[in-house]
Amino acid sequence: MSQAQSFANHCMYMASVVLESWSASIDQGVKPLPVLNAAFGPAVRLHLLDAYGWQLLACNRVASVPNKPPHKAVDVPPLANGIAQSPEVTEMAMLEQVGWLAELQQEIRPGLSQSTSSGFIAVSSSGFDFKTARHCFSELESLMGRVADAIDES
Repeated sequence: MSQAQSFANHCMYMASVVLESWSASIDQGVKPLPVLNAAFGPAVRLHLLDAYGWQLLACNRVASVPNKPPHKAVDVPPLANGIAQSPEVTEMAMLEQVGWLAELQQEIRPGLSQSTSSGFIAVSSSGFDFKTARHCFSELESLMGRVADAIDES
C-alpha cells in the first residue's frame, strides 16, 4: 500500500469518527440541527476531500506525496514526461462534474443554514447536512475500494 493510499484510508477513518459523533449529537438533541450541521459538516467535508485527494495521488502512483492533498483532479501534480495520467484519475475528474462528488466539492457557506418553514410539501436542501455527508462518505468509500482494486491489479 502506498503512502498516499494509507493517508486516504486514515482520512476516511477520521471522517467516520466525526460522522459517528455528529449522529450521536443529533440523537441526543442537545443542540439545534443547524448548529450541529455548521459544527460537524465542514470537518467531515474536509476529511472526505483529503481522502479523495490522497486517493487521486495513489491512483497516479505518486511516490513523493505533498504536504496537502489536492481536492480536485485538475490540481493533481503533473506526472513526468511520457507518463500518462491513470484512467482512474480521468474517471474521477468526470465524476467531479455532477452528483455526489460535485456536491462534496461545493464550498460550505459560513454560518448557520437557513431554517425551513413548515407548510411546504418539499424543501430543497442547500447545506451539507448529515444525510449528505453520510451519502458522500459511502460513495467515496465505494469508489476508493474500486480504484484501489484497479491499482493492485496493475
